[in-house]
Amino acid sequence: MQTQEQTILLVSDDAALCAAARKQLETRQSNRRVAAVSTVDAARDILVHAAPTVILLEESAIGPDPRDDGAECQSSGHHLEAIVSALAEYAPVVVIAPASHEHDLSALVATGLADFVARSAGCLSMAIDLIEDRLRQPAEEPAATSPLLLDGNNQEAFGETLRHELNNPLTGILGNAELLLAEVRRKNDGQLPHGGQQRLETIAALAVRLRETVRRLSQDWENRYRRVPQRTVQQRVAH
Repeated sequence: MQTQEQTILLVSDDAALCAAARKQLETRQSNRRVAAVSTVDAARDILVHAAPTVILLEESAIGPDPRDDGAECQSSGHHLEAIVSALAEYAPVVVIAPASHEHDLSALVATGLADFVARSAGCLSMAIDLIEDRLRQPAEEPAATSPLLLDGNNQEAFGETLRHELNNPLTGILGNAELLLAEVRRKNDGQLPHGGQQRLETIAALAVRLRETVRRLSQDWENRYRRVPQRTVQQRVAH
């Protein structure tokens, strides 16, 4: 049973949606706290100090893309992808947006950094279900533990955690690189395609995340190794 407090950050300018989401999420578990803000800028202020467990982002809370002259739409697909990529550095993001934006977020969804819900009458219920899945994941995923201290099934659990933590950013890097290469080859004009810069930024951010994951796991390994008596280590190696 989880005892650690879980925080869900709602980013939406729809007060009714926030109230309904808060009611559903807080009544299911006593160890949950729901925070709500109406803009992405306000969300960034919170994220500087504390990372939530999950973020629910409604597309209407995103301002217009400053690169779009006249800002004829609420947010372009590439602008939405950029915002979700930035938020996903802190926590998984469940996005509610028009169905036309699903393709724009396909790379982030493929990496496991985000989930997409098309805006409809029942979108909040679907988003809540995805949030619940995200909230259960920490309890189901075993903590990374050195194989020197593990036996049997626990070693398999460590291997599964290692694969999960490394494969997510790797999948994102490869997915974005393949999409970018495909667009470059299609245009074949020697120019970076529209949205290419954002894909490169996503690749760079995921590469940094991968590097930090490797550093953290390596440090954990070393710290646990130092705590094992040398004789015990030698015995395990001998066996």
